[in-house]
Amino acid sequence: MKRIVLSMLLASLGLVASEGAVPYKSGLLLAPQADKIYAKECAKCHGAKGTDTSFSGSSRVSYAVIAGMDAATVAQTLKEYRGGIKSKDYQPLNKYGYGAIMRSATRDLSWDEIDAVAKYVNGLK
Repeated sequence: MKRIVLSMLLASLGLVASEGAVPYKSGLLLAPQADKIYAKECAKCHGAKGTDTSFSGSSRVSYAVIAGMDAATVAQTLKEYRGGIKSKDYQPLNKYGYGAIMRSATRDLSWDEIDAVAKYVNGLK
């Protein structure tokens, strides 16, 4: 039995090692990688440069360009969309009717990750 468990453990380590670098995943104890978070959670609606103003193929949905926005304002808004914070009683926000979409994009992000994404958005000038 020990040999089976040991061989399974070694095989799984080999698979992990073969994948190279560990992909970034929210919630892990890694430094926030805002570019990867933005690409995964934000770019599909806001575009790679933060300049898209609607979902692709939909003219009914529109929103402001986010590139270059003030980092503090972006962080505050993202935290409000996420809802719940230790130091303040943020309630989930439904600003402009995008509450469900934005909440799903932010629900797994830590406060540090939100702050990092806000700085990244500010740098998309």
